[in-house]
Order: sequence, then structure tokens, then C-alpha cells
Amino acid sequence: NDLKADSVVGFQNKGMKLAVIFTATIFLSATLLFSVQPMFTKLILPLLGGASNVWNTAMVFFQAILLGGYIYAHLITKYLSVKLQVIVHLAVTAAGFFFLPLALPSDVVVPSGAMPTFWLLGLFALTVGLPFFALSANAPLMQRWFSLTDHKDASDPYFLYSSSNAASLLILCAYPFLIEPILRLGEQTSSWAIGYVTLFVMIIITAAVMSRRLVVNEVESTKTVSKPLTYSSMAFWVVLAFIPSSLMLGVTSYMTNNIASAPFLWIMPLALYLLTFVIVFARRPFVSTSQIAKLFPWVVILALLTMMPNFSFDVFGLTLNTSPSKVMKIPLLLLAYFLISLYCHSILVGRRPESSKLTTFYILMSFGGVLGGVFNALIAPVIFDAVYEFVLILVLVLFLRPEGFVLPEAGEKPWRLFFIGIGAAIFNGFMLYQSGGDMKYIIFISVAILAVSSLRFNTGRIFKAGLFGSLAICALVFNMFGSNNFYQDRSFYSVMGVKLGETEYGTIHRFIHGDTLHNYQIREEGLQTVPTAYYVEGGSIHTAVEVTREIAGSNMEVAVVGLGAGAMTCYQNPGESWTFYEIDPAVVKLAQNPELFSYIKHCDPDADIRVGDARQKLADLPESSQDLIVIDAFSSDSIPAHLVTREALQMYQTRLKPTGLVFFHTSNKFLDVTSVVLRLA
Repeated sequence: NDLKADSVVGFQNKGMKLAVIFTATIFLSATLLFSVQPMFTKLILPLLGGASNVWNTAMVFFQAILLGGYIYAHLITKYLSVKLQVIVHLAVTAAGFFFLPLALPSDVVVPSGAMPTFWLLGLFALTVGLPFFALSANAPLMQRWFSLTDHKDASDPYFLYSSSNAASLLILCAYPFLIEPILRLGEQTSSWAIGYVTLFVMIIITAAVMSRRLVVNEVESTKTVSKPLTYSSMAFWVVLAFIPSSLMLGVTSYMTNNIASAPFLWIMPLALYLLTFVIVFARRPFVSTSQIAKLFPWVVILALLTMMPNFSFDVFGLTLNTSPSKVMKIPLLLLAYFLISLYCHSILVGRRPESSKLTTFYILMSFGGVLGGVFNALIAPVIFDAVYEFVLILVLVLFLRPEGFVLPEAGEKPWRLFFIGIGAAIFNGFMLYQSGGDMKYIIFISVAILAVSSLRFNTGRIFKAGLFGSLAICALVFNMFGSNNFYQDRSFYSVMGVKLGETEYGTIHRFIHGDTLHNYQIREEGLQTVPTAYYVEGGSIHTAVEVTREIAGSNMEVAVVGLGAGAMTCYQNPGESWTFYEIDPAVVKLAQNPELFSYIKHCDPDADIRVGDARQKLADLPESSQDLIVIDAFSSDSIPAHLVTREALQMYQTRLKPTGLVFFHTSNKFLDVTSVVLRLA
């Protein structure tokens, strides 16, 4: 008995060591996998003017390579012996050494087109593609290898995926708070290279330990009896992964467009996304699918109301708002997105197959994530001129049930929710009437709220299924036939439009970028050359120009970063040389269209407008050549962070004359950019 007890203890200790080795290898692999995403995207960000869509495009690339890694892991575990699997994977991982340390080509040139998406994907592939591919295969491959050992948990290795996501979550949270503030980008890439080499050694150790504990020594026979996978089950896995991925990119776009395109804001939605996996893949999840399901449809209604434009109006002397302020919107959106993702992933894990189908499960899960990224980053900006995709995905969630896409049945008191929906729709319509807001967007949200509330009725499948279809048609019709917006466009960099308005001076055109008013022009004859808003005579920008003019004289040289509606062209005097830098061709098109804004037509028809990232373009100017540099670049309410750095200011100074001036436009609803600029100065 004593010998038997000793052998059991020894076996348990060996099992513990085996699990620790596999967990440690997966942990380091996940750390490298998710630290490279913000690190390398930050490296590329200045090439594209700090645009928020750079991160969404990066996510599409990383999701696609992750899918490729899962397919690779599936194929080698299916067709190769364990020994050959180890050899091949070590060779693929070693091939990544040729790309270390990670860096951009010195001669990289950004194309001048409005949608540099595919160029950006190609740049990612040529620089970080192979190392990321090797890392992405580790999680499913290690789990599959673990399932072939004699460990007591070998039949259910999914707990290792929870460890992988926990490591990913930790490194993502550490990046903006520890790594980014302490290490410069060059130091980060060097440290990452050391970690990659260390992982290669750990894979060798893991493979050596595994070889001593193998139960299955060769590729499992394809004749092994197991429950076959149905096409409906596999399609359901794809959709369950698609919804959170799409919502994640939608929330990220909203945050980065209105605050800043920076790692901290990229990471927040992704960290919540990974946290849901940590929760649902745990051996004992602290929340069940049925418990989360009770929160619906209230979570969706909360998200829909939060997406309402923020219009205000007066009633009996009180100022009312149609939706929460941006400060409140972001936490509410993150909460709704997290709960929806937790719900989808909880259902996904509840329907996972046995370990023999593990790699297939991960492939389809990854494929759904890629589709979500492709839909948001590649398809939606082309087919929609506003952000409709987020609302459509929210309503799709209402049809989701653990058993599949099932039309909801009526509750005990379905009328209560229906009347809430009617009330919300009427309230939105009243806000529209009072505030003169964008009719198509508010109607779209109202229809969505009515759809959500009426889903609780048991009024027939055709009626319920038609509700989601009507929303999609509604979005496409609005997109095709326009709205009360005088003009609307959507590019890689943002959504922009021109709204009509009336003042005591007559009709005005308002330039809306994202959801921020940037400028307006009075359209009455004789007043079209008068700058307004930030640029009004006597304002800070105008004062800076006049002060510089007094010093520089009649031959003043000025570089303006950010074209906007073109109001600053009307500041020019004869003999002066003004150059405008604008990264978004869609903004140039808008400013040069006299039907929208006629500042350029009346003040400088031959304005020198250079398309591209201003920081790179300014570097091409001769040294000590400029009297004034104006940094006035925005994406909605966000200022590109790479334009407000120590290195950027040093470069501006080298292009200034000794008496030159740099003017920063620093308004922002969330960040104190002014104090940053003062410290830099």
C-alpha cells in the first residue's frame, strides 16, 4: 500500500510538472503574441497620421494570421506524426529569427489613395507576418500535444486556453502602464526579440518532456469513432465569434475617434474581449449562460440609446440631452459590449467539441473573428456612409440563444417592453424635431429600438425575421438616398459631413468630422471669405498669424497641418507662401468643392495642398525655412498623438526660422493636451 501511495504521489507530481511546463510555454507565447500588436501598430501609426482605423486594420491582419496559424496547427496534427510536428514547428519558429528585431523598412512610402488598407495589410505581412504566424499556432498546437499525453486532464485541455488568454490579458494591461512609459520602441522590439528566442528554447523543452509522456505516438487514425460535426454547428461557432469581434472594433473606433488613437484605448476593448474568454474557459465559470441571458434585451436597448447623437434643447427653461455625454457613453458602451461578448463566448464554449476536434473548433472560432474584422474595417466603410454596422450587429444579438438562432418567445408581460420601445421611439422623434438633428440616423435608431422591444411578442416568425431585414434595408436605403445632411462621406480616416444651418447672418454650412463640429462657413454673398469658429478674426489662431506677420514681413512662409474646410486660406496676404498638409484625400475633396465650402475658391484657388502625413512631409522642407507652423490636425475630437511629441516638436524647430513660431490647436473634450504641449515647449 505504501509503495502504491508513493507511486500515485510521484505520478501526480509528474503530472503537475507537465501541466506547468505546457502552461509556461503557452503563457510566454501569448505574452509575445499580444504585446506585438500594440507595439508594432504604434510603430506604424505615424505613417498614417495617427488614424484610428490603423488599429482596426491591424486587428484584421492579426486575426487573419491567427486563423492561418490555427489552420497550420490543424493540418500538421492531422497529417504528421508527433515527431514530425515538433520538427516542422521548430523550423517555422526559427524562420522568424530572420525578422528580428522587428522594424519598418527605411524606404517605406505611404500611397496617396483614400483607402490605404491593403497597402497597410501588406506592410504588416512583410514585417511581422512570419513571427506572428509561428506564435499564433502555439496555443492550439500545445493543447493538442497535451491531449496526447497520460496527464489526468488530457481529455479536456481547454483549460490551457484560459491560461493563454490570462497571459494575453496581463500583457495588454501592462503595455500602456508599464512597458510603453518605461521602454522606447527600439528597446521594446529588442526585448521582444529576446523573448521570442526564449520561447524557441521552451518549445524544445516542452517537446522533450511531452515525448516521454505520450500515449498516442503517431497521428490519430481518421477512423476514430467520435461524434461528427454538423454544418449548422460549425456555422453557429462562426457567428458566435463574429459578433464580439465586430462589436469590439466598433467600440474601439468610437473611442479612438473621439479621444485619441493610442495603445491604452486600443487595448481596453481587446482586454475585455480576452477577459470573457478567461471567464468562460475556466474550469468553473462563475457565471452561467442562462444567468447572462436574463440581461437581454435590456443590454441591447442600453447600447442603442447610448449610440444616439448628443443633441440638446430647452424645455421650460431646462436643457435636456438626447443621450449621455461622451464621458458617460464610453463606459456604457464598454459595459454593453462586454456583456454581449460574454454571452456569445459562453454559448460558444458550452458547445465546444471533444478534444479530437479541438483544432477545428479553434479554426472556426478564429474564422468568425476574422469575418468580424473584415466586416468592420474593410466592408462597412465602403458600403455605408455612416456607422450602421454597430447597430445591425446589436439587433442580431437578440436572435441568439444557446440552441442557435431562435426567435424569442413572449415573456409574462411582453406589452411592458413594447410600450417602453414605443416611448423611446417617440422621445427620439421629439428630440429630432426640437434639435434639427440628423433625421436618418435618429429614425434608424428608433426603428432599432422598436424592433428590439417587439421581439418579445409571439407574433409569428415572418414578422420577427422581417424586423432585422427591415433594419438592414433601412440602412442601405438611407445610405443610397441620403438624409438632411447636405453632404456625407466616409474614408479610411473618419466619417465626415456637411450640415445646413441658419444664423442671423443667413445660411451656414457646418463641417462635421466624426461627431465633432470643426468649422462653418456663412454662405451669404460677401461673407463667404470671413473665417468663423476657431478661425474668427481676433481669435487665437488669427492673432498668432498677425504676430508672426509683424516679425516676418511680407514674405512670410507658413505651413499648416490640417486643411479642414480651408478657412485659413483666407488669412493670406499677397507675397506670402502658405502650404497646407492633409492626410485624408476625402477632406481635400470636401474643401475644394465650392458647393460645400468656398474658402479656397475665393481666397486661394491654387492653394498648395500636399496629401500625406504632415510629420513626414514637413521633414522634407528646408531647414530654417518657415515663419509659422500651425498644428491643427484632428480626427473627430482626437488629435494625432505623434504630432504632439518631443521628437515632433524638435523636428518643427529645425524647420523654423530663428524668429519662427509653432501654434498648436489643443482643444479636446477628454485629454488635457494643452499641458502636454506646455511641457514639451
